Amino acid sequence: MIEMTTKQLWTALTPAEKEDACLALWEGTDTFSRDAQPKVLKELATALRFREMFLKRLKPVEKARHLRRLLDTPTLRHLCEDVFRSWMVARKTPMLIAFVEAQGMAHSDGIVDDTAKAPSVETLKKGVCVVRDQFPPREVALYMGVMLAAGGDFWAGLSEAVEAEIPGFKESLGL
Repeated sequence: MIEMTTKQLWTALTPAEKEDACLALWEGTDTFSRDAQPKVLKELATALRFREMFLKRLKPVEKARHLRRLLDTPTLRHLCEDVFRSWMVARKTPMLIAFVEAQGMAHSDGIVDDTAKAPSVETLKKGVCVVRDQFPPREVALYMGVMLAAGGDFWAGLSEAVEAEIPGFKESLGL
């Protein structure tokens, strides 16, 4: 069984991937990003000892630079899940869509509808195979890593599906 934490996944990212993930949070117009932005802004301001209004006026790339620096420390690492979620939705939408459509799940731009039933391991394997065959291995490994780190009962069979369909999964992330 593959186990993944957001800390492991964040550590596996290249500096460019970290920058892009943080920037995606501030540039994101999706629901996940919009919901996370005020919370992250408040915690970032506190950690930097800046006023929120000052940070709010900064360009997204400047906010991303500050956030990236603090996500590399224990101070704000707990915000990685928000950053990962925004990054996937903002930058990897085609892969999200391919994954859920291969499983026949109702979705909105790759985000599974609340009414969907948890997929079986066999159904998840179909989704993993589709993204594995259509997208770069590194991107697939990161996406699967984000899903595994998020956990939850809905995707309970994902670990088994990834293990079966992506040999050397952890190694592809440098873990």
